[in-house]
Amino acid sequence: MKITLANAEAALDEVQRDTDKLHSQELRKAIADYIETQREALKALRKKLH
Repeated sequence: MKITLANAEAALDEVQRDTDKLHSQELRKAIADYIETQREALKALRKKLH
């Protein structure tokens, strides 16, 4: 499960890098908010597993 969580975090990092290339500031903000929500969910899941 730890590998899967690490993969999920890496995927979020990749999405963040791709998002930075978008021209639409509104879309970048919406995606950044979604990514932050997902990062918080991963942290909660990690705590629950430990």
